[in-house]
Amino acid sequence: MARPVVGRSHAVGVELDLARTKRDADGTAGTEVALSQPPAAPGGRPLRRAWRPVVVFGDAFSLEVSFAIGALARQPLGYTSGPPFGLSMQHELPYLPLYIVAMAAYGLYQRDRRRLRPTSFMDIGPRWHALALGAVLTLAASATMHRFFTGSPKLGWLEVLFMTVPATFALPFTRAAISVGLRHRSTLRSRVVIVGSGSVATSLAQRLGRCPDIDLLGFVDDEPHLAPGTALHTNLGTIQDLPRLCTEMSVDRVLVAFSQSSPTWVVGMLRQLPGQVRISVVPRLFELVTWQSQIEELHGLTVMDVAPPQLGTLSRATKRCLDIVASATALLLLAPIMAGIAVAIAASSSRPVFFRQDRVGFKGKTFRMIKFRTMEVGADEVKIDLRQQNDVDGPLFKLHNDPRVTPIGRFLRSTSLDETPQLVNVLLGKMSLVGPRPFVPDEAAGLDGWAAKRFDVRPGMTGLWQISGRNDLPFEELRQLDYAYVASWSLWWDLKILWHTPGSVTRRHGAY
Repeated sequence: MARPVVGRSHAVGVELDLARTKRDADGTAGTEVALSQPPAAPGGRPLRRAWRPVVVFGDAFSLEVSFAIGALARQPLGYTSGPPFGLSMQHELPYLPLYIVAMAAYGLYQRDRRRLRPTSFMDIGPRWHALALGAVLTLAASATMHRFFTGSPKLGWLEVLFMTVPATFALPFTRAAISVGLRHRSTLRSRVVIVGSGSVATSLAQRLGRCPDIDLLGFVDDEPHLAPGTALHTNLGTIQDLPRLCTEMSVDRVLVAFSQSSPTWVVGMLRQLPGQVRISVVPRLFELVTWQSQIEELHGLTVMDVAPPQLGTLSRATKRCLDIVASATALLLLAPIMAGIAVAIAASSSRPVFFRQDRVGFKGKTFRMIKFRTMEVGADEVKIDLRQQNDVDGPLFKLHNDPRVTPIGRFLRSTSLDETPQLVNVLLGKMSLVGPRPFVPDEAAGLDGWAAKRFDVRPGMTGLWQISGRNDLPFEELRQLDYAYVASWSLWWDLKILWHTPGSVTRRHGAY
């Protein structure tokens, strides 16, 4: 069966296969040498095999801890009719499997395998529902056991409540700790192949390169179309080679970008992939689609909506309340650390301790943003002399090794501690915890049209740009992220970004 390639004959496709085995003489070819012996997965086994039993064990441990906390907390809180701690645990632990069964029923041991990158945050809602179901099953099972078996104690609803509530907090953090641990041991690393080439595939490869738990093996396409000078990992072969490559290279996931080949041909080859290989698709008009977009079925045809913004009066008030409470709490907790930083800056490079700069905020109004000073005094005066060394595109200005940054300032930047005084801006209503990146007036001057939607909300201390690569992001991608955030804002999205921010900060990617 011939490979149907749009605009190309089979003979030309064969010539293209032969051409993949060598590079251009000047070394600027957009594709690298094809792998003669594709690397197998470490240990010759699926990389995520250990994920499920470890997570089940972690959930069981979290539930045991939750039951223990509940048993200890009952008496100080005035609930004294329950049995002593040891006897209480003996009565409650037999019902632990019911909670595991409830979480399995909600698919909580399957969801991560379907995702490109495992995340415990997205399962918080279903996990709470599963815990509620586990509590109901425990009450029913306890009542049944008490009725039919002499001497079996009956758990009351208050006891079950004490058993369950601590797990709503323990389970997410245990899952997050397990994810971090397994990523460091390479157990959760995914081996990915991209179907397609061109600008979308290039952008996709760049984004995957910022993910420490993903190994991008290369791409397959019948007509590789790369911009001059673009190196997109390794051209592994044609789309027809995909099923074989997935087997030989122990591929975990195939990401489908845009290819010049016939969609019918691509779909046919994807249907031949081994069952353990997951498939993810970059949708057309992906710039408009966000994680809030919903999928529905219309007589067998999949339709996806563009999620509308939820920036009503109540939503803005809720977001503002979250900003006030969280920023005030953070300022109290971080006060000793901030005081120590201020002393260190003053002692190492004199005063001022703080750096104030005009930034463009809500509705395009200018405000004074405050940070800890990380550069030598008078750094702005020599900025024009360093313009030719700029390491980022667009109107932004950043240097990986900026000579103006002080030694302590370099540490503060890499850990984002220099931004903690912005909590004052948040408390005063000039900024938000989550929002678009705050630009200086010169950087914001060229933002108009759809990009100007970023000014419909307050700029944030963190945002999609923070958890997606920070200063390593191209300016165009930064604009698109800000638009996506504002165009489909929700409080849940803010919480998701806040959840992922500490991990982004500790990895220090793009922090300079």
